[in-house]
Amino acid sequence: MFFFWKTKKKKQIINNNLVIFGFIRENFNQNITTLIFSIFPIVLIELVIDYVIIRIDSKILSGKEEECLIHLLNDRLKSNFTTQLLYRASEHNFNSNKFHEKCDEKGSTIVIIKNTYNHVYGGYSKVSWNKDLQTRTDPNSFLWCLKPKVKIFELKSSEKDGNQAMWNYEGYGPLYGRGNDLWITDKCNKNISSGYGSGQSYNCNGGDYGATGEMLNNYSQCYSTISEYEVFKINF
Repeated sequence: MFFFWKTKKKKQIINNNLVIFGFIRENFNQNITTLIFSIFPIVLIELVIDYVIIRIDSKILSGKEEECLIHLLNDRLKSNFTTQLLYRASEHNFNSNKFHEKCDEKGSTIVIIKNTYNHVYGGYSKVSWNKDLQTRTDPNSFLWCLKPKVKIFELKSSEKDGNQAMWNYEGYGPLYGRGNDLWITDKCNKNISSGYGSGQSYNCNGGDYGATGEMLNNYSQCYSTISEYEVFKINF
């Protein structure tokens, strides 16, 4: 599914031609080029000038979840962007070393996670991952969830400098916060050692993500097995 973001600061009304263009992109994928150039040449030119096509090529997100995450990122980042898949856990045997091999020193990234409770959540960092640096400072980082709740979790007021916003541990994938607040272990599809909700750096606990009852431990953390996780580079 594709979404269109305005590149001009002034407000514009998305006209019927844009709706038609989006419908064609989504429903006539194989013949899109011929179809657009033969029927909507003027519309195409306007779209190339005025809009950026944004897509997150995720196997985790549904169409509505993809749209929701793009809205969330656009509102938070205040900038147009594109995405590039760096790592998909299922394609690399859920190997945390492979995560660092593929994702270290790549700049801004977003991590998308789905656990066996069917919760969809993740984190954004402007600073690169780096296995050789135990902690990274990133005042621009934040956590988020899409399912069962839609929320953004900012750094706490006492943590606004972003000190220890990100961690790099051997045997772990992405780690956010000094708690850790969100963490992914090696072979996370075969254990229940990954989770979220420590609330040390970021304004959230397990219940804020939507975890309830027996999902939570006495510290409001939610541990689970991970069904899939993906890391995308954010290009501005």
